[in-house]
Amino acid sequence: MSELALRVEKDLLARGKTKQCAVHWKTWTERFESVCGTKVEYARDDVINYLAWCREQGFSQLSIETMLRPIRLVAQIQGWTFPKLSMKKARDSEIYRPMLSKDEIVRAILEGQKVLIGEELALLALSTTYGLRRAEMAFPNGPVIDVEAGTVRINTAKGGEVTTHLIPDEIKSYLSEYVPFSCGYTSAQYRNIMDRVGVKYGRRYSWHTIRRTLITELLLSEISSVTVHRFMRWSDGSIKGNFGVMMMYAKKDQARIDSEIFKVHPFLRYWSKDYKHEREQECWHCRRVYEANSVES
Repeated sequence: MSELALRVEKDLLARGKTKQCAVHWKTWTERFESVCGTKVEYARDDVINYLAWCREQGFSQLSIETMLRPIRLVAQIQGWTFPKLSMKKARDSEIYRPMLSKDEIVRAILEGQKVLIGEELALLALSTTYGLRRAEMAFPNGPVIDVEAGTVRINTAKGGEVTTHLIPDEIKSYLSEYVPFSCGYTSAQYRNIMDRVGVKYGRRYSWHTIRRTLITELLLSEISSVTVHRFMRWSDGSIKGNFGVMMMYAKKDQARIDSEIFKVHPFLRYWSKDYKHEREQECWHCRRVYEANSVES
């Protein structure tokens, strides 16, 4: 490990950033050094060479902007001025945000109840119900679940407030099986679960893929945008303008928010044992009709 990369990692940890974030920035710093060499101080040409290398590797504009953040910190640590660079902004249409369809998530839930084990079902229930990000499900910042009290405390990522949600009856038995895994293993579990339930996934598919679909379905319902915003645990500071001011002054009643969301939740009913019973009854009725028609013919 290079001394500079280690200093970047320690700097982030000292600021209270997560270990995962610090390790990523350390890796990007080492990548910068491998391209530009190890120096006491870098210049504009070095940054340009690194940018050219990034584009040769085929990184997207958004990825390049992200990979430059550690280099700005390197400039602060070494005491040189990061050059002003005029680059095109990544258009929203250029950002790849994969989503699953509602039917695919419903399939994952129903098939998952047949083939998955407890800890896998717990992750799937957390993801499809609350739209948790990977960092919010993984060790050491995973949810604190109290099934008896009927609450789950989410250590919200990306600057959001710690949020205590209600646990709906439909998923209580599943959340009791929750086990905190590392971030890497939690990501691997997404792919493992999708393979087991027969739902296809591609490049950059992750737990966030389910979160995007949940947000989309909630926004298509008649629930207010403010309620969706609060349920998905975005920080009030992420909303700008007059709407952002309103969000800061509005009182947050999480229990009421959860209750309203659960009424229109697109996936919650599929976790219910009553829904499973309804499906079994429908299948039984279909078999009886089929048998009756077979006898008549």
